[in-house]
Parts: sequence; C-alpha cells; structure tokens
Amino acid sequence: HTTMKQLLTSLTALLLVSGGCTPEEEPEATIRIDLARRGADIPTSMYGIFFEEINHAGDGGLYAELIQNRGFEDSSVPEGYTVKGDRIFPPADRTNHLTGARPHPDLSFRWNPDPIPAWRFEQLEGSGASAELTREYPLNEASPTALKVTLPEKGRIALSNCGFWGMNIEKGKGYYLRMNTSNGNRFEGRAILKLVAEDGTELCNRPLAIDPDRTWCEYTGQLTATGSDPHARFVIELEGTGTLLLDYVSLFPETFRNRINGLRNDIAQTLEALHPAFVRWPGGCIVEGIDLSNRIEWKKTIGDPKNRPGIYDTWGYRATMGFGYHEFLQFCEDIGAAGMFVCNAGIGCQGRVGDACREEDLDAFIQDALDAIDYALGDGTTEWSRKRVENGHPEPFTLDYIEVGNENHSAMYAKYYNRFYKRIREAYPDITIITCLPMSEQLGWIDGYDMNDPHFYNFPSWFYSNTDYFDRFPREEGHKTYVGEYACNMGVGAGNMEGALSEGAFIMGMERNSDLVTMCSYAPLMENTKCRMGVNLILVRNDDVIGRSSYWVERMF
Repeated sequence: HTTMKQLLTSLTALLLVSGGCTPEEEPEATIRIDLARRGADIPTSMYGIFFEEINHAGDGGLYAELIQNRGFEDSSVPEGYTVKGDRIFPPADRTNHLTGARPHPDLSFRWNPDPIPAWRFEQLEGSGASAELTREYPLNEASPTALKVTLPEKGRIALSNCGFWGMNIEKGKGYYLRMNTSNGNRFEGRAILKLVAEDGTELCNRPLAIDPDRTWCEYTGQLTATGSDPHARFVIELEGTGTLLLDYVSLFPETFRNRINGLRNDIAQTLEALHPAFVRWPGGCIVEGIDLSNRIEWKKTIGDPKNRPGIYDTWGYRATMGFGYHEFLQFCEDIGAAGMFVCNAGIGCQGRVGDACREEDLDAFIQDALDAIDYALGDGTTEWSRKRVENGHPEPFTLDYIEVGNENHSAMYAKYYNRFYKRIREAYPDITIITCLPMSEQLGWIDGYDMNDPHFYNFPSWFYSNTDYFDRFPREEGHKTYVGEYACNMGVGAGNMEGALSEGAFIMGMERNSDLVTMCSYAPLMENTKCRMGVNLILVRNDDVIGRSSYWVERMF
C-alpha cells in the first residue's frame, strides 16, 4: 500500500507539473495502472553489446593500435578481386545461392588508391631516394609485403605514419613500439624514431642503431612523449646509404586493463559503463564476407598479431583483426559479460555476392565452429584449448552463446543450420544455439533452436507503431528471441533525439514481452567520425569518445 501511495503521489505531481487537466476539463488521455498485475521479469541477460568491424569501430576505434597499415598490406588486393581506381570488384565467377546469378558488374566497394596508404615518404637530404612495396623477402606468411627504402647516395629521409587520422599523444605517457627491419649488410646508417606534433614540434626523439648483420630483426621499446597533441604522427628518419626493408611497425598506448595487444581505455570504459550482459562478436555481415573468401576466419585472428593476415573488410577497408577472437573473449571476462560467437553458416552475404559452399564441404565449417567453442571452453588438453593456454589464458573463458550465420534467410540456410544444430547440441548440450532467422514461418523449417534473431532498422514512426510487435507472437516452450540488431536509422540523419526516443518506446515493448525477448543489442555499436556511415551508438575521435542520445537511452535501460 505504501508503494501504491508513493506511485499515485508521483503521478499526480507529474500531471500537475506538466499542466495536467483540472477537474472541469476533459482529459486528453488517461493512464490506468493495475498494480496488482505483475508483468514478466526482465532477465539479467536482456541488454548486451554487438561489436562489428564497421566504420573503423575496431582499427581506429576500440583496438588501441596507433599505426595504420602497420604491415604494409592495405594495398594488397584479395585473390580474385579487381581494383579500378577507388573501387574494388568481387570475383565475377561466384554464384548467388538464391538466384543462381553472377555478381552484378556494378557491385563494388571502397578502395584506397594510395600506393602506400597512411604512409608518407620525404627526402630531407641528398637525392634519388625511394620507397616502394616489395614481396622479395617476406617477414612471414601473414605479412608478405614489406616497405623497401633505398638511399643510393648518402642522405636522409623521413617515413611518417598519420595513424587513424592522427595519433593522440599525451605528455608523460609511454608508447610501446614493435618494428621489424631486414638489412643483410645493405644499409649503412642509423635511424631516429620520433613522435611529431601537427605543427612540427618533436614530442619524442629516440636514436636507433640498425643491426647490420641479421635479416629480419625486431626492435621493441618504449617511446615517452614530452608533449601532447591529438593529431600527432609517428616518424622514422633514416640517415645513411643503402637499402633497408621495414615491416610490422606497431605503436600502442596504455591499454584497458593493461592487456598486451589491448583496447583503448576510454572506449572500453564507455562500453563497460553500459554493464552489458553479453558481447556479440565478430558481426554482422563481416561474418559472411562479401563472398566466402573474405569471411571472418577466427583461427586467423588469434596469436601474435604480427602473424595475423587481416582481411579486406566487408565494409570497405582492410582490417588487421587485432581485436580478434582471443581479445573478444578476454574483454568479456574483463567486464563480466557472457560471450556470443557468431559463426559462418557456409553462406556468403546474401546482400552482396551470396555464394554458398557445397553441401559436401559444410563439415569443415561446422568443425570450425566446434573448434571455436573448444578454444574458449576446453580444459587445455584438447587441440584448440591448448592454443588458448599457449596464448596466455590457462583457464577456460566464458562462452554462453553461439549464433549460426547472420541474416541468412533461405531453404539452403535451414538445411545447413540443421546440421550445425545437431553437431553443436551433441558436443555442447549446455550452450545456447541461436538461429539468425527472424520472426517468420521459416522457423518451422529448422529442427530446433534456443533463440532466434530478428533485426529491425526503420523510421521513428515504425518503432512507435510497433511497441506491440512481440505481443503478436505465440510463446513456444524453451524458445526465446534475441533482437540482435536494432536502430532507428531512417529519417534521423546521423541520429537524433527523436530516433532515440522511438528506440526507447520499442525497448519498452521488448521489456513488456521479456518472457519471449530475453536479449537485445543495438547496432552498429560505434564509428570513427572520419569514417561515417549511417547511425551509430557511439562516436569516436582520436582524443574523445561520445555516446549519442541513443547511447544514454541504452545506458538508462
């Protein structure tokens, strides 16, 4: 009764403050609250975050690496792809599994036409020096391209890297460097490593003697800044004569929880402040790839980042995959969130090339998913859990969910999904298996699922009009719904208060139906403001991270 009195007093006060009706006036609307009727309990699993490498959310965002194009692979064209100017075209011989058609001739994606993206070469003294990419002496299989610098006569040159639209360098802070050179007695001289402000002021100056004898040699150390600038750059000055190869040049600030190969502190803390119940990784359309050849392959995202090949990203740039499978699991552990891994279902993105593997080749995709679970949950005696131990985490991680595919809606997907479901359920009876099918009759095509995953992107009016969307669906025992992606991204520019409020209304509809909808996550999670596309929850700059109005709605819930 005390609670009822408090609520009625609060409502009365609210009506009076907002100019509520007087006894003589006819009310425009009436709110009736039945305090005796209890709704569904909102589960602790309800709100999570969905990470995808889109809009430089990882490289240039959450992943703390400061050097862009650190392995000199950003201009490497994926096998079968064709580059024309600032566009890249997928292989023309693939077939869409739905239509049987080849890719449309106009289907293309962004491409950086710079010969050596993010790096600038300048001759300071002497003449005739040059810098070019070479595959003559590969550092390793993952990084076959190196930068070949030649000084035919004694001189001095500068190689500068702009980072991701500048580097946020802060006075007194240390920056961890890894740099590889190959000499072979061909270069005689020295190097100076610098951090330089936008106006040319030196923030760090550290001489480095080049090893004259060895082929590939790695240099590591700390660069300490004597000043600050959010738009600084990293510079390698070479003075002498001869030829030197450079590869895998990496620079890291202090990271979240001081993790090696870790995450940017301010962004990770902004995500942690949401108290997410789970984190979904790696996507999104990036899971499927433009075609299957450039899908995410988690096994190529673990171990020493120097040995990760990266990929040309589905969203139009090359990604290092430095924020890989291991780092995702570690981040979940660090913030107390459950992990959700999304595996490829043997199908490329249906909105792009849409190819699919042959049915007889599907077992390899299924085994890959099982290996991912083993890496996270195995006891350290199995093949892939041993690799987790080797990578520095002896105890199992937490991985509660696996989603099979992303936005794959077809009879072929249903057939392939059923094979995944059977094998995963047999091997891991306690893991939650999610189908990417929406709320549709196609759910009747599959043999079983724990959760399904519909996605919603629309105008504010749609979200307001569909607060009762989940009221309409029957409840089936044991089956729940995970709204894996939703955002008001139409008619709101890059996002505004109206969109955020409509999302809040839709979220209230999900909460009211939380006997059915037990998980949800906004998408996309974030963008670097220099790589804007669509509506994102969080905006990132070199020296700042900003939650939009939608972020604060999410955080409130």
